[in-house]
Amino acid sequence: MATLKNPAPALNIARGFHTPVASGDEDSDHGPHTPSQSHRKNLMINDVVSANSSPMLRCSSAQGVGVGGISKLKLQLDTLNLDHDSRTSSLARSKYQSQPQSSTGTTSEGGLSDDEASDITTYEVGFEDDFVSETVREKPIFGAVEGGLVQDTLARKMQADDFEPLRCLGKGTFGTVLLVKQQATGRLYAQKQFKKASLTVHKRLVEQTKAERSILESVNRHPFVVKLFYAFQDHEKLYLILEYAQGGELFTHLASEKMFTEEVASFYMAEMVLALEHLHRDLGVIYRDLKPENCLLDDQGHLLLTDFGLSKVAVDENDKCSSMLGTVEYMAPEVILGQKYGRAVDWWSFGAMGFDLLTGAPPFPGGNHAKIQDNIVKMKLKLPYYLSADSKDLLTRLLRKEPNKRLGNNMPKDMQSIKKHRFFRRIDWKKLAKREVEPPIQPLITDPELAENFSDDFTGLALSPVLTSSKAPWSAEANENPFGGFSYVGSESLLNGHGFIGMDTGVGV
Repeated sequence: MATLKNPAPALNIARGFHTPVASGDEDSDHGPHTPSQSHRKNLMINDVVSANSSPMLRCSSAQGVGVGGISKLKLQLDTLNLDHDSRTSSLARSKYQSQPQSSTGTTSEGGLSDDEASDITTYEVGFEDDFVSETVREKPIFGAVEGGLVQDTLARKMQADDFEPLRCLGKGTFGTVLLVKQQATGRLYAQKQFKKASLTVHKRLVEQTKAERSILESVNRHPFVVKLFYAFQDHEKLYLILEYAQGGELFTHLASEKMFTEEVASFYMAEMVLALEHLHRDLGVIYRDLKPENCLLDDQGHLLLTDFGLSKVAVDENDKCSSMLGTVEYMAPEVILGQKYGRAVDWWSFGAMGFDLLTGAPPFPGGNHAKIQDNIVKMKLKLPYYLSADSKDLLTRLLRKEPNKRLGNNMPKDMQSIKKHRFFRRIDWKKLAKREVEPPIQPLITDPELAENFSDDFTGLALSPVLTSSKAPWSAEANENPFGGFSYVGSESLLNGHGFIGMDTGVGV
């Protein structure tokens, strides 16, 4: 009887789901040269980047590893956005020699079997520098600012919960001013907010609020006018994010001193002159509400004109207004009488305020508004004996009841007369315009968040929590939202605090 011989070992073995022999590509678990799973952990690959370890640089097949593999690799390298001027790539070819393995498939100390011994070709790509995309390199890199924020966070449209309310700085009939901190940067601002329900009762109030926002945008870079950084709205309120004047109101300092010396008064009146000149000459704006309460001081003691809610844009020198607006004590006679008026009303208010700074009271007092108005129209100006001749002369010329005879009515000639008046003999106008003159009042500031230079009557008030509405924003159409186009983001240079004077404006949203 014939003896059966042991069968010859199989050349190809398929395991698992009887997968047929693959072509030997890397993604196949059962290629003709694949070592057993238990042995893979013993392989050591020393390349930093190789064809085996980098999925980006793998050869697609074991076939044609020679020239074809290099060509494909070069094509893949071409797809990488490398800067060939500053980076060089090198291809180093290396071989891993297979180690012998027993014919039975068991792993020996030598490694792979003789049947499975083969050369695996790999490619090493060296990178001398870290890779940076061209799109990233083209963008400017901004360092951390106050809160570790990049520029993109500043130059976006804001909303109420971007700011943390700290204290109340002032309160009026239709609006409130709060000291707020920007959540992302820690910067302090004055937030002026208006309730829409109160404004929409009267169309005039809507127009005044929109005019204030527009004027603030136009006048935004003057050294003696408060700056607007952001404007936005929600369903209930309008918000203006303004420069925080840490020195408080000029009125507060005047109340503390009772009256200013001529030197102090002339300094702040000179800065008012430059602010009014800019409003009248460059923007065609009639301010209409000049008073100590609307003159703020910054942390250095320089003047900042604020509150443009009653201001009017006049197209040219001959444009006239007729609305009876302003604060009674500083109101010009022609405004009280309901006559047509122009920019000369601001120079009357300027004179009345100068009188207040030098004496501690407005020029025409009275027990009530009606009596004050009557005195402004009919009473002769009385100047205290202790005022200097220069002070008396300037105030007399500014407080003439006939607008056409008033100093400031005939511009630009009168502007030179004002600047050359002996009352301002100590003023270097060029240096003053550059903020190079040291202010006579140095505000005491120990902690800006305490608002120490503002009245305790306001800073002690309780604050309402910020409520974020989940409703969709109002449409910009006028019939749905009368405040369409109110939102605003300041220019890049303004948001980053570069300089004071400039003509660049922000972008309306």
